[in-house]
Amino acid sequence: MPEHSAISVASLGDLVEEQGALPGFVVQRADGLYVLRSRLDSPAAFVQFVNRVIDAGLYFHNLDYARFVELLYDEKAREPAEVFLASGVRPFDPVRRTLYHSLRADKDEATFLFEPIHALDDEGAHKNRPSGGHQHDGERIILDIDEFIAYAWAEGVRYGIDLAAVNEGFELGKPEKRVVARSLPAQAGKDAEIRELAPGLHRNNAPRRMVSGRVDLRQFETRYPQVAASLRLVQKVPRKPGIDGRLISGEVVPASPAKDFELASLAGPGTQVKREKDVEFLVSSVCGFLSVDTQTNQFSVGDKIVSHEGVSTRTTGDLLLTGEVYEQHGEIQEQRIVRCRSITAHADVFGHVQSMGGIVHLKHNLVGGSASNELGDIVVDGVASGATLSALNGCITLRRADNCVILARRAVIGQATACTIVADELNIDISEACAAASRWLHVRLSRSRREIDNVFLVRVPDLSAHSAQIATMQKRLETLLKMIAQQREKITALREEKELANYLRLADKLRRKELTLRPEQEVSWRRLSGQVAPALKALAQLSQSVTEMDAEQGRIRVNVAELIAERDALSAGIACSVEQMVDETRISTFLYRPADPPLSSLSSKELKARLLRTDAATRLLFAGAKGSFAWSYQATAN
Repeated sequence: MPEHSAISVASLGDLVEEQGALPGFVVQRADGLYVLRSRLDSPAAFVQFVNRVIDAGLYFHNLDYARFVELLYDEKAREPAEVFLASGVRPFDPVRRTLYHSLRADKDEATFLFEPIHALDDEGAHKNRPSGGHQHDGERIILDIDEFIAYAWAEGVRYGIDLAAVNEGFELGKPEKRVVARSLPAQAGKDAEIRELAPGLHRNNAPRRMVSGRVDLRQFETRYPQVAASLRLVQKVPRKPGIDGRLISGEVVPASPAKDFELASLAGPGTQVKREKDVEFLVSSVCGFLSVDTQTNQFSVGDKIVSHEGVSTRTTGDLLLTGEVYEQHGEIQEQRIVRCRSITAHADVFGHVQSMGGIVHLKHNLVGGSASNELGDIVVDGVASGATLSALNGCITLRRADNCVILARRAVIGQATACTIVADELNIDISEACAAASRWLHVRLSRSRREIDNVFLVRVPDLSAHSAQIATMQKRLETLLKMIAQQREKITALREEKELANYLRLADKLRRKELTLRPEQEVSWRRLSGQVAPALKALAQLSQSVTEMDAEQGRIRVNVAELIAERDALSAGIACSVEQMVDETRISTFLYRPADPPLSSLSSKELKARLLRTDAATRLLFAGAKGSFAWSYQATAN
């Protein structure tokens, strides 16, 4: 079949005259047709131009398919300004169009049955060339890639044609179906993310290795890091948008949008967002402890450690913290230990909370665990149940306590049920079936529970040792005073002897320079001095003895005063009062000696047994089921 000659732009204008004038963005150069990007408003205008050409029965000869697709679908392409499109256009012979008849397409791919085609026979039918057979009459018809593109366009295949596969198919010697066009799947974008810059942002769940080299399985290699001001914590990595795909029909397959976030949403107290050379950083604005909220991913830096994830074997292990303040918003689970100076727990505590002098504030319940504070106070807003609370140098304040052991310098309890309590000062609003020992005790209402009564012990000191020491010292003081008086009488008698009195009188005048000795008088003075020397020695010894006894009696007086003050201090403020009793209540004094082990050192079982026991150290003050009781301790009663 002879080749068709290329059609000029003028001829093209004649052929598409019914559809309108040629677009202004198409121009002809010596070597073919070009598209001016500056005049092409949008790919849609180019699509309309291609449709007019194809609908007019034409096709593009020597088409640059890559540029063709770019012009159709790439709105961002701006270079080069003048794009070669094709050598020209040719009419698409209807007879040759019938050669392209086996295209099958769906939205994702198109297939074409390639088979050898030969010239027409006498009956006007195409003859196929059997594979491996002899040459039939007529030459083989060669299909054209440009014609195929135009045919595929008319059939709705407007993207993704595999030119190499089509050209190879044209050369096949036997029928074979091949994929000739494929859609382009959309490429997902990359979400915006953060890149960690500061160390310690992630918890290390490896067991903690101690200085000795041994491993503590109860603790993790975890910490709440302290950071300096202006430290870069994280950097925002911007999102990368996805790349849209395209169906073979030319329709866009939108890529899933990449997720983005504002770095400012992660900036909690003590942090701020800074931008440097188009890069965003989250930096600390103050010095302090860094914490990350696992729920909101918010970073914060403050003077206290704040945790929202709770304390458990899985998350943290035991926490032995060096900071001043620790604030926990999650549960502290059984057997877990949290140690810090000041501790605030917003959720239930089932483990052990230990403070070294700040304040322990449990805003919910303490169940089955313990709370201790060496030098400060403990406050439980919820219920303390089956727990041990110890603040030997502070105050324990409880709204309600059930079956607890409470050891404190001072305790204030709303309602105590079946508790064992030891405190210097104890104030209970409602007491049920409790055993308590205190120096100062006040109970508004005392009642039993399940036939178990209240037992209150008023601790009084054993002052017998003080009394014995005071008596011994006073006896010694009386002896000293008598001895001092005797020695002073001897000194007076010795000083009144004639020779010694004359010597002392002359010595006093010589010392004051009221008298001056002549040379012949000095011999007499030396002789007199030798005569009174033994008396002077005896006088000096007596004076030294009196001085030493005066010092001793002064020390004894100070010691007696200190013992009396100590006795008065031990005796002061000891009292007990129960405003109302509705069930059996027993009140006794409990005599304790300084040498006895403190009640706080006993186990909970031993402590309760000791408080309930009646022996020589206890003396009954009251036993009854009605009325009220008030009593104050007098030191003379011991």
